[in-house]
Amino acid sequence: MVIPCDLAGGSSGGPWLAGFDAKSGLGTLVSVNSHGDSPDGSRTMSGPRFGAVAKAVYERAQRG
Repeated sequence: MVIPCDLAGGSSGGPWLAGFDAKSGLGTLVSVNSHGDSPDGSRTMSGPRFGAVAKAVYERAQRG
């Protein structure tokens, strides 16, 4: 996934949340900041789209 973004170094690993509720502070993690700036020089941030495998890893980690 790619979005317009002006964040710079140090933002790697920051969460991308869907359905974020500012009141509760809850949302669904769908990606993380992974790579900034595209080859054409535009200011963008890209990250992997989390899917079924990431969900399975998370659920397994929760079980201990």
